[in-house]
Amino acid sequence: MADSSTTKRPGRRRWAVWAAVTEDLLNDIVAMALGEGIPLERLEQQITLPAMGEVTLGLALTVTSVRFECRGDDDGRARVEVAGMGEVSVAGSDYEGDRVSGAAVGMPTPPAPIPVRLVAVCDPYVRVNDDHSVSFGLDLRGADMVSLGVDDGAPVPEGVDADAWTGILQMTSMMFSSVGHDLFAGLGEAVGDIGIDLGSDVGTVLVDLGVDPGEGDAHVSSGMLSVGLPAGERVRGRAIPVPISGHRAAVSLATSGVDHLATQLLHSALGGLPAPVELDIDLLDRRVAAVLRQPRVVSDRFPDLRSTMHTDVSVKLRGGRLEVALASAWVELPSLVPSFVNDFNRRVGELWSMAPIRYRLPKRLEIPLGGSGGTPLGVNVDDLRVDASGIGVALVLA
Repeated sequence: MADSSTTKRPGRRRWAVWAAVTEDLLNDIVAMALGEGIPLERLEQQITLPAMGEVTLGLALTVTSVRFECRGDDDGRARVEVAGMGEVSVAGSDYEGDRVSGAAVGMPTPPAPIPVRLVAVCDPYVRVNDDHSVSFGLDLRGADMVSLGVDDGAPVPEGVDADAWTGILQMTSMMFSSVGHDLFAGLGEAVGDIGIDLGSDVGTVLVDLGVDPGEGDAHVSSGMLSVGLPAGERVRGRAIPVPISGHRAAVSLATSGVDHLATQLLHSALGGLPAPVELDIDLLDRRVAAVLRQPRVVSDRFPDLRSTMHTDVSVKLRGGRLEVALASAWVELPSLVPSFVNDFNRRVGELWSMAPIRYRLPKRLEIPLGGSGGTPLGVNVDDLRVDASGIGVALVLA
């Protein structure tokens, strides 16, 4: 896991790529990732307890559920509620210096794992590293604990006396109340951060889209977690946030990122062969303007005698489908040709707007999971925004 101990939340900048997920969808994803639970390494912390003196508190926690609460009053931090089953032990020394545990130090060994519930607020982080790997997660070292206690509503373990179990929970709860912050601080130092590291292939794609390696902007607002990746100097436009709610995610790219993506799709459609044309994309309000020309084969010192194909396409969601309509198409001849000829060509090309050619495409996208043999994940395009800055889409699971 990449070190995030020195992570500082950067200010808002121009972004090449922006993505967000709502609290509802984030919790669904986390629940699927947890499965039957994730065991954490056993933590031992030296603490001082009333009437017990200095003891060693041990906690081996298996996380069974994690729930995020995205609030607007937590200063851009994530509020996390973690529930799990913890094996709690207390050990100390007797008057002769021998190590003892359990009832000998005033805390009987629980006959079953204790249901533990932790609430904390911590900083999310996102980073494109120098090797183009991508780190994303939560920094626990700078986290603040809200509460740490036992779940009194959990059922009594099978075969355990109910009255004895209630007493053990009460003792554990008092112990957590007394030393919870120290225990949490030790947990933060031991775990560091929790998150995922994506390979350099992901980071390379982001850098190609114009992302400047380094710290990104990870931010929590009311009902949403968003990340913005800073734009390099060569980026045109900027990624604009897309409002979402419910079980949705959103992604947006700056104009130059759309240009690069279109070129890559053309290259892929040609089977990896060199593209016979150069492609430049310009975004307008709900429209995409494309310029195609042959690659230059002579030095820039010679006049540019290439012809250029201009197209203007409107893109919108209509009737549950993506509608693409050709609004204009015209050929710009080389500069040696009188300008009135190109003016005439452009005006004729704009006649397409009177009876445009329309294509309606399904708004459902299939994202393959687990390789070519995996079951694809169905995603619907729920909203589409195109302007001069960039393009953004809101997505919902089909």
